[in-house]
Parts: sequence; structure tokens; C-alpha cells
Amino acid sequence: MVSPAQPPLRKRAQAAAEQLLDRLGARPRVALLLGTGHAAISHQLAERRVLPRQDLPGGLILAEESHLVAGRLEGVPVLVGDAPLPAYAGHSLAEVTFPVRVLHAMGVELLVLTAGAASLTRHIEPGSIAVVEDHMNFAGVQPLQGPPDDDLGPRFPDMSAPYPARWRKLARDRAAEVGVPCFEGVFAAVPGPSLPTRAEYRFLRRAGADLVGMSLVPEVMAAVHSGLDVLALCGVTQLVHVERTLPTDIEEMLDAADLAAPRMASLLTGIVRRIGSMPPPGGDDVSIRE
Repeated sequence: MVSPAQPPLRKRAQAAAEQLLDRLGARPRVALLLGTGHAAISHQLAERRVLPRQDLPGGLILAEESHLVAGRLEGVPVLVGDAPLPAYAGHSLAEVTFPVRVLHAMGVELLVLTAGAASLTRHIEPGSIAVVEDHMNFAGVQPLQGPPDDDLGPRFPDMSAPYPARWRKLARDRAAEVGVPCFEGVFAAVPGPSLPTRAEYRFLRRAGADLVGMSLVPEVMAAVHSGLDVLALCGVTQLVHVERTLPTDIEEMLDAADLAAPRMASLLTGIVRRIGSMPPPGGDDVSIRE
């Protein structure tokens, strides 16, 4: 028996967005899809509403224990969730990037992505926060492949500036205000789940990478394709000494992640506070009723 064809991706994303907006009652200005350890900021939300995984619209793939949390942070309507599951977990790129399509359809103003990353440069130390200024895609993934769909975005989207300068500057300024060590860097995406070899780390460093991780890039590509602004932040979990052969110390990585987590929360709060002082695009009303 032939399965019925699925509706176009745009229609599925729009339907999921409408379901979420109907439940929330207000359009979030900022969506935060946060890496491991970073989503604890959701406990700071006022008017907090938890949307359990099993109650989310079809197609929104989250980890088994995950959920979305809506509310207000510094008075700003936000939606907080864990980062999309990585492609190396066996999910298709369409599944990985579908949440981004839904957030764009909801009218989100800014998508903030966070992840853990290794540093390849001495000035970006473990426990610090790195603002992604550009990326290199060595993960072998390209979520925009397939039949073109002009309703989703252009066939050949310009990726010359995927991380808008104004949001990067905002992050650096807020980091300076709250005393969080923060640096800009180029992020290299690798497939995972195995860590790179020492030779691969050396290659990536010589190619111009400052940071290495296994996420971010598919979601960023989908966001740029949709016309959704992105800010990507990395909690630095280790410093890779490319000139020496040293095994990765998982305990040290966890310690660095624990150090970066409260810094990330402080930085995110400052960023959202600043956005709250900016008028929303199209006016002050963020109600879903137009």
C-alpha cells in the first residue's frame, strides 16, 4: 500500500507553529535552543509554561527527557528548548532542522543556539564563552539538498555572513557588562560522535578554525535559508594542544562545562534584557492575534 504523500515542509512547519502559538497565546521574540547544561535557564522564566515532549506537534524531534518551556525572561517572551538532536544520532537532516523552520514560522526575531566546543587556540580557554563569527562545514551534511522550494527560501542562499554582526556585538557587549570571558572564533563542524584525531585537529587549526564541535551548522544553514537571524554561542569544554599527543580527559571537559554553564546563563539573560529594550519588528504587539 502506498503511503500518502506528506504536505510540503512549509505547510507542516506552519501547522506546527500555529499549534504552538495557540497554546502559548503570545509569540516568542527569542528562541533559545541550548546545548547540554545550558537549558537550566528555563527555570528563571516568569509565567513559565512547560510543553511536554509528547504534547508537541508532530515532527518536533526532541530527546527522550526534553520539553519546551515558554515564558518571559527579563520581560521578553521567549521559548527555551534543548538543542536539536544531532545527525549522528541517526536522525535525518530534515528532522534536525525542522524546529528551526517552525520557529521561523512562529515569527521569532532571533534564534540563539548554544553548544559545547573544543578550543584550538590558547586565548579561548576552557570555561569561557565563544561567539561564533563564521563556520566551516566539515561534517559532510547539507540540509538544503533536495528539490528546491521557493516558499522555504532561495535555492542558493548567501552564506557570506550567517552570523549577523549586530547580534555578535550585542553578545560581546553583554559579556563585558557581566564579566564573562568571551571571544569570537570560527567554528569547524565535524560529524561525530568520535572526536577528531590529532592530525585532524592540526588540519582544522591550519585551515583557520578556532573551535571544533559536532552541531550548530545544520540549524544555522536552515535559519539563514529561512531568513531567521542567528546568534551561536559555545561553552568551551577543552583546549586542544595540537602540537602534543594527549588523550582527551572527559572529567576535565565536564569541569569546564560546569564552569561555562552559569556564565552562559548570565550572558543569555543579559542578551535577552537588551533585546527587551528594542522595539519588536513591525511594532510593539507580540500577541498572536493580528
